[in-house]
Amino acid sequence: MNETQIYDKNFAPLPIADLLDGKHHFVIPSFQRGYRWEEKQVTDLLEDIKQFANDDNVKSDSYFLQPVVVKACKYNGMEAYEVLDGQQRLTTMLLLLKRLMKRLGEDEREMYQDSLYDIVYTNRPQLDFDNPQAAENIDSYYLSEAKMIIDDWFKEQTKNKQNLNNFTGALLYDQKRQVKIIWYAIEEDSEDLVSINIFNRLNKGKISLTSSELIKALFIMDYDLRANEDKLPAEQLSMEWNEMERKFQDDNFWYFISDDNRGTQTRIDVLFDFVTCRDEEKDTDYSYREFQKLYDFCRDQERNNTNEQFVSDWSDDIKNMQDAWKQVRKTFDRLVAWYEDNLYYHYVGYLVAIGFTPLQIYNHLETEKRNRKLTEPEYEWTVEDTMLSLRKKMMDRFKQDNRYIKKDTIDEFEYKSEYVPRVLLLFNVECCRRGQNVRFAFDKYKKENWDVEHVDSQNDATLQEYDDRMRWMKNVNFILNMEHTDRAKELANECQNLIVEFTERSKVNVDRYRAFYQTINKFYSAESGENDSEVDLTTKKKDYLSNLTLLDSATNREYKDAPFAYKRYCIVKNDRLGDRFIPLCTRNLFLKYYTDSNNESSYLDTMRWNSSDREGYMNAMHEAVDPIFDSVIVEEKEVQS
Repeated sequence: MNETQIYDKNFAPLPIADLLDGKHHFVIPSFQRGYRWEEKQVTDLLEDIKQFANDDNVKSDSYFLQPVVVKACKYNGMEAYEVLDGQQRLTTMLLLLKRLMKRLGEDEREMYQDSLYDIVYTNRPQLDFDNPQAAENIDSYYLSEAKMIIDDWFKEQTKNKQNLNNFTGALLYDQKRQVKIIWYAIEEDSEDLVSINIFNRLNKGKISLTSSELIKALFIMDYDLRANEDKLPAEQLSMEWNEMERKFQDDNFWYFISDDNRGTQTRIDVLFDFVTCRDEEKDTDYSYREFQKLYDFCRDQERNNTNEQFVSDWSDDIKNMQDAWKQVRKTFDRLVAWYEDNLYYHYVGYLVAIGFTPLQIYNHLETEKRNRKLTEPEYEWTVEDTMLSLRKKMMDRFKQDNRYIKKDTIDEFEYKSEYVPRVLLLFNVECCRRGQNVRFAFDKYKKENWDVEHVDSQNDATLQEYDDRMRWMKNVNFILNMEHTDRAKELANECQNLIVEFTERSKVNVDRYRAFYQTINKFYSAESGENDSEVDLTTKKKDYLSNLTLLDSATNREYKDAPFAYKRYCIVKNDRLGDRFIPLCTRNLFLKYYTDSNNESSYLDTMRWNSSDREGYMNAMHEAVDPIFDSVIVEEKEVQS
């Protein structure tokens, strides 16, 4: 827009400096979301202003922020402006201006400090813009983060001896080059709820608002429409909303019900997808549209004084927005109850991890209950029924040719089978559930990338890069020096000589490397006390489940192709330091908790993965997962008959 092209006093460029008159008070209405700017947005704003202020090649004398849309209002008896769009920019700019005060001399600081505009969030009027406490609420968290980002940015400028005089002047002073906003003041309008209508029009199609934020606006509008009726107090609705939002920020809770690594802003959307029964085929705005339909239906009912029933695909019992809010609360409480219950936590968490949504799990349980009632009307559903029902749902991911896989066949699962990561995760989750002393950490599990790792090293050397091969040689040399047998000493000397040779040449002799790999592979199998036939059989079965475990990708990359002894050393070290998440069964495997402890064992036994270790490992796995595989035997027989 041409700066001279001002249509009226309510639509014009406005320098930030003009807001520093002590007369601008901004109110953020409750139907807007809280402050949510993150590091990139804050840093981009700072860098853009700095570039504008210092670049002599910039032709324009004005740097325009995006429009700020306001409407005059009264707040606590004071003339103020209700912000309909632009509150994120205004809030960030206020934090920036407060930081700039520290750069001013004493006289200037006294002149400006009391003239800064102020902002009140009606949902959280207690927000402290000078010293936000991150732990208090989600808005304070983002304010605290933004303030820290701004502080760090200024410290970096000082460290690099950057001159910020132009930067300061463009914001504070009435000078030629200024930072400005497009000020758009909405005139008073007789239409009901004009603010929220403008707000929705401004934000239609924007990424910045999520379905849950727009749904929240509908509940606020419904509250305003029923000002004289018996209804949920606005403070209580806001408090309950904040309670739910905080719960969804908790990674422990979030990764129990979701596989999505999205940021915290949109997590609560999952709740409304559950309430409206949104499936994967429906677009992301489906939940908002369903609540909008309900809201519009209720308004039409009131205008026309009719008494029709609201019809939707997601509920037969909801007649108005108050009913909808009760359903939201009921659904949220159900998710929290699942989270707090040991059985639901582990089984629902596992089902979500293998691809089911909470809605699919809930529908499965409700269908099972209804079917049971049809055959036995007086039957009371029990915890054991819930456990069996959830186990049946798990088995939907263990089918081949539309038939359930039998428990006896899991021993034949091989490395590349899609069932291997599922059964290994199930083994870990079920052991945690049965132990009840430790919960499986779905948050840590889902934040990492995971590999199915060979316990005993593979038959063929897979590493190709020079650095990877040299790291393997050094790892092997390290572990050989932990043994004191003559053969281990011989191999350690050979390994050291190869390391020196490959280092001097900056190149690995592939044939000699592979030959040494096979020697090490055989050494760590043959020394276990197995005879040659057992070793041959083990070699053939290294891709079987008895030689596989779950390991995070970072750890796996560090010791890929290493013999069991070195892998065990790394696992024990990481477990002792506690700096990485090691699944319970992976930890137990490398600590040899599954091996028969009644047999005498030597130090060398702890350095090998032998047939008795594999047998104990598979026995423990069967003990944990067999009851789950058995849960569908009766059902399958009934189907076949």
